[in-house]
Amino acid sequence: MFVDHNYICMSLKIRLKRIEIPPAGNISEDIEFICRSFGYFSQRDKQGTAGRIFQVLVEDASMDSKGMTSDEIAERLNLTRGAIVYHLNDFIEAGIVIREKNLYRLRSSSLQRSIEEIMRDSQRIFDDMMKIAQDIDKQLGNFYR
Repeated sequence: MFVDHNYICMSLKIRLKRIEIPPAGNISEDIEFICRSFGYFSQRDKQGTAGRIFQVLVEDASMDSKGMTSDEIAERLNLTRGAIVYHLNDFIEAGIVIREKNLYRLRSSSLQRSIEEIMRDSQRIFDDMMKIAQDIDKQLGNFYR
């Protein structure tokens, strides 16, 4: 993590996939859509573990909770703590989940707000890249019209 006078930036690994939007009305399918859009499901995740963990965190956030331990999530889903931590680390790396002490929670108080914050983080990264790209193009005499 580095600190700039304008903002704090954590190292993020954001993957986005365009997939078909599910029909409205099924929260599990909607959460799976979000997970798949962020690339959280892999070929290894045959049981949809990532989606199940993510749904628990989304539901926990809706209850204004301070977060859950990996043991609590594991117990709730009847999964090993190792499996839980593996997926939680992916969520943390993507910036959608944070860990404070031994508690995991969504980055913000709601899923929508968490995604909005990731969008802002991404935009700041792209803005920085554009400034550098403009400088490089200027130095090389390449001008974009």
